[in-house]
Amino acid sequence: MKTMKTLLCMSLALLLAAAPALAGEDEAAENLSVWLGSQYTDFQDSPKKIGEYDKSGDGWGPEVGLNYFSRSDNTTFRLDGHYFDEENIIGQARGTVGNTLRFNARYRSLTHQTAQDRLANLEAREYLASTGNPGGKMLTHEIVDPDADYNIHRREILTRFQALLSQKNNVRLSLNHRSIIEDGTEQAIASNHCFSCHVTSRTRTIDQAQHQFEAGLDAEFGRLDLGYRFQYRLFDSDAPDVSAYYDPAKNPVSGAAAGEFSSRLVYDDEELVFGRLPRTEKTSHRVRLKTDLGKGRMTGSLGYARAKNKKSGETTESLIGAANYAVRLNDKTRLVTKGTAARQIGGDPYIDLPTFRDGAADLNETDFDYTRISTLDRWDTRLSAQVISRLTNRLTLSVLAGYNRIDRDDYPLVNEGTSTEKLTGQARLRYRKGLRLSTAVKYRFEKVSNPFVSARGLFEAAGNDILEPLIPVSQWIFYFQREDLRYQDITSLPTDKHVVEWKLSDRPNDRFSFSLGAKFTYDKNGDLDSLDVKHHSLQPSVALNFIPNAKWTLAAGYTGTLDKSRLPVTVALFDG
Repeated sequence: MKTMKTLLCMSLALLLAAAPALAGEDEAAENLSVWLGSQYTDFQDSPKKIGEYDKSGDGWGPEVGLNYFSRSDNTTFRLDGHYFDEENIIGQARGTVGNTLRFNARYRSLTHQTAQDRLANLEAREYLASTGNPGGKMLTHEIVDPDADYNIHRREILTRFQALLSQKNNVRLSLNHRSIIEDGTEQAIASNHCFSCHVTSRTRTIDQAQHQFEAGLDAEFGRLDLGYRFQYRLFDSDAPDVSAYYDPAKNPVSGAAAGEFSSRLVYDDEELVFGRLPRTEKTSHRVRLKTDLGKGRMTGSLGYARAKNKKSGETTESLIGAANYAVRLNDKTRLVTKGTAARQIGGDPYIDLPTFRDGAADLNETDFDYTRISTLDRWDTRLSAQVISRLTNRLTLSVLAGYNRIDRDDYPLVNEGTSTEKLTGQARLRYRKGLRLSTAVKYRFEKVSNPFVSARGLFEAAGNDILEPLIPVSQWIFYFQREDLRYQDITSLPTDKHVVEWKLSDRPNDRFSFSLGAKFTYDKNGDLDSLDVKHHSLQPSVALNFIPNAKWTLAAGYTGTLDKSRLPVTVALFDG
């Protein structure tokens, strides 16, 4: 709360500092309006879903709105605000002084209410074929605080300031700030190891903030525009850690062999913190330019960013370069080309694990320590070209072609990366008759080769007897061995995607207007080793507007979605 008050005071100080210049001596126009009212909210059945982002409680509540505007010869100032309750507020102040000063400050506050997941679907028991009855291993859930009321209060402060430092070369300074502050409670779920199959739910306290500061400088040198941006971003949480008790490891059916089960785990029979939030800092630098090149105009930028988790010491770095070139081919045709190349590098931490089966009677121990090679390391290259041509005074055609290639360094295996390529094509035809009638139809397709798939597989093949026990005197097959039985390339990405979209807007007269639309999407992936995934989607929409007089506007609309999918269905088995 202290941070919140400090940021509000800083924003108010900037506003008051700019106020004398914004007031102006000879006001040509001034307008003030105040709105007083009330709202009534009544939640039924599922208030947490019905009012997820609505008012914070049932019953009557006051509403206050304020709008103020003034304008002089070269100065404008606007103040807008709306109050629903102490946690739902919107306010904004904006002002300009000719071409030398611009200021914008905004405050938004809302409450996000979330219902509690009752975990009712997490209740199952193994079926024993030998008896024909349930028995053996069980999946259970436990809600520690069933009467918990979850909600998060979110506040956002945004300030933007721009000043003209020099008329020569149009040198401008920009300072931007944004803070998002959240506090409240949310649901935290912890899952025990497979020997217990025990899922627990408890309340987590939220007290976190994200602050972003940006400074920039822009200048013009003839036909060359140059700019630089520096940005710093911080995320931190002051909320206490949430912890859960993890059950003692033992045979889930007989309760025996507790020592043996415990020797195979990193932790058990202790209270441990889970879901700990990071403290992240990120700095970035970006240089941009605009210049004439031949008969066209080119823009380009080069940026570098580095993010670090201050708690773990992990870092990621990224370098990105982009260039756009637009040129007029003739009086009715324009070509726009774009290119982007990005390099991302993550850290490779060393993971130190307890010795597997440490102290076991047969001394069959295994060391699983390893260096976790980052799977973020990659190159991402994107190229596109679009031709826009005015066929007639009312008809415009645009055709786009794009190419995207992602090269992953160490996935699925270290030093054995994969590449994904995507080809994109799009055609759009638009007809426009004055300001009253407009219609457009668009077709887009995407062709993806070698999309990202899970390297671990999804299913486990039948026939566990093909695995050899590690311990000669036992028939135990450990879970890490069963990785060799997993198969099924699975991905959420299609190899083929087609989208057809149509829109129509018409205003037959000054009082009535309407719009119609429809979007059809079809995608599939038939290249998986045993699945043929398909999706169909149809989204119709209609909107109507009627203005009987200057005081009233009547609006109505409808949007629907019809989905049909062919997807894999998996059933969790207690034996993996």
